[in-house]
Amino acid sequence: MSVAVLCNLSDGVIIGVDSALSVWGGNGVQKVFEDGEKLFQLDKRIGIAAFGLAGLAGRSIGSFLYEFEQTHDDLGAQTIEQIVESLRAFFLAEYIKYAELVYEKPFDQIDTSLTSLGILVAGYSPKSFLSEAWEIRVPDNKEPGSARQVYKPGDYGLAWFAMSEPIERYLYGISIAGLTEIADYVAQLLARPLTQGETDKLLEIRRNQGYTVMTDSMPIKTGVDYVRFLVDYVITHYRFTQSHSIVGGKSKIGVITYRKEDFHIME
Repeated sequence: MSVAVLCNLSDGVIIGVDSALSVWGGNGVQKVFEDGEKLFQLDKRIGIAAFGLAGLAGRSIGSFLYEFEQTHDDLGAQTIEQIVESLRAFFLAEYIKYAELVYEKPFDQIDTSLTSLGILVAGYSPKSFLSEAWEIRVPDNKEPGSARQVYKPGDYGLAWFAMSEPIERYLYGISIAGLTEIADYVAQLLARPLTQGETDKLLEIRRNQGYTVMTDSMPIKTGVDYVRFLVDYVITHYRFTQSHSIVGGKSKIGVITYRKEDFHIME
């Protein structure tokens, strides 16, 4: 698995990940490398984070991204949305080939619920002065145009992915999963399902209890520090808790701003 944190700001976009890379086998995790690469540059102005599967058919995600760059022309002239759609189709095709090889049956007969690949794509479209971010889920995003836009240009905020429940608990005091369990218990006490208004009220209470993080006009340096804090927080959390997780290693941060510089990875 992994943790990934995104911060989209008016001056640019920041992505943070942990560095633990897990190799899965038939009986679960076979090996964990703590110096794995999950953060990549694509065509200079785009940053990519991978989470979930560490690779396909023995190849790393970075290897596939290099192949994608070499086999797709004019990336520099395409919008982020166009590139996201090409990435979705590319990785879905590779995933299908890999799954059919491993399970030796047609793809529509394979249970892929436990083996997914997440790809976070963020950066600038040509001539755009505001950054944006997208999330691809393979194999969930089977249909063309099914990738999710996390932040449109001009929308600012934080988002987190994969093994990120500690962040939810830190910011809101309870995760959505925990709130759902409480709601189910209340429904049992009432001997009826909660109404939409009652469910909305529980979500409002959780939201009101959350810490306020001012991402509007937040400087890039502050955003870098905050993303690193959140990734380090999750890494440290799983270091000490009893529950086994494959989040670990150290935090890695990537940044791109409006100043025409390339997406670069900080140590």
